[in-house]
Amino acid sequence: MQTRSYKPNPRYLIKLCIGITVVAMLNVAGAFFLASLIPDREGTIIFGLLGVAAIVAWVVALILAGPYYASLGYEIEDDEVIVRVGILTHSVKHVPYRTVTNVTVKRDILDRWFFGLGTLNIQTAGMSGTSGAEEKLVGLTNVDEVYEMVVTELRRFRGGMAPTAAEVEPERALASADTLNAILSEVQAIRQALEKPE
Repeated sequence: MQTRSYKPNPRYLIKLCIGITVVAMLNVAGAFFLASLIPDREGTIIFGLLGVAAIVAWVVALILAGPYYASLGYEIEDDEVIVRVGILTHSVKHVPYRTVTNVTVKRDILDRWFFGLGTLNIQTAGMSGTSGAEEKLVGLTNVDEVYEMVVTELRRFRGGMAPTAAEVEPERALASADTLNAILSEVQAIRQALEKPE
């Protein structure tokens, strides 16, 4: 199979900016509300500064949302999924199929009703004790197609692996039964030799 590359849909950038804006507005509103509750001037100034800091953080986050979106990229290969992400520190994460334990599709209410997007979560053996996924392929409009592709490659990869212990077990059982019979025969011969009257 040739490598298939995917990028998040531009609607994911809109969703990201809306999420950043909602969080910033809640922070600003909370800071100014707390400032209005405190009667002394120092408290009002402190919470007012926190509100201004939240506004500055909101502007910076909106500026960085575009480059973050542009840095996202996914590749589906024969033996692994590759996720590329990062603005200042660019990371390339390889998720080999041999470590994958679960693949799920997630669509929250905004994804379904407004954006038509989905997220493919890939859980690995190293992350099985945690609640999050090892890697997330976010902002996909064709998430079901990507899911089917990953699952198909995962099945093909696992089908080509060496036999499992369960498949080898009957052969071992036969070999160990023959070995036990040979040992029993040998012990019986030794016993008969020891019991012979001299």
